[in-house]
Order: sequence, then structure tokens, then C-alpha cells
Amino acid sequence: MANLTIRMNVTEKQKLSAWAESRGKTVTEYIKGLVAADMEAGSPEVRAAAWLIEHEDVLTIEAERIAERGIPGTHLALNHPGPNEDL
Repeated sequence: MANLTIRMNVTEKQKLSAWAESRGKTVTEYIKGLVAADMEAGSPEVRAAAWLIEHEDVLTIEAERIAERGIPGTHLALNHPGPNEDL
């Protein structure tokens, strides 16, 4: 698992540390366990559906921008010389 940085209020961090310690774990181990349990609770399809619902507004805005202006950077890909062309 990759590193994860969570910025917290000092008081909240102290409470979380005490909570994890009472379970014989570090904060990192405790959070990793929570994430693993949460991921096991649903199938990839269920998690993807939840992500889509959570980000629906932003995705709608991005889709509208693409419909209006096209995909950013497309002009670079379409006009880039091929692998055998001289630059």
C-alpha cells in the first residue's frame, strides 16, 4: 500500500492516536485496517458506482467543458509527428 498523508487538527490526531493505541495498533495500522475493511465490504462495481455518485456534479461540469471545447491537449496529439518523421 502506498503512503497516505492525512492532515488533522492536533487534538483530533491525539484522540485518534489514543484510540488506535487502545486497540494495540499505530494510527497507520488502524487506518489501513479501516480502509481494507471498507473495500472488502463492497464489490469493485459498488465502489465505482458510489464514486460516480459522489463526483457526479464535477463529472457533469467536465463533460460539458469537453462537449464545448473538446478534449484538452488533443491538438498536440493530432498534430504530433509520427515516430518515423523528421523533426
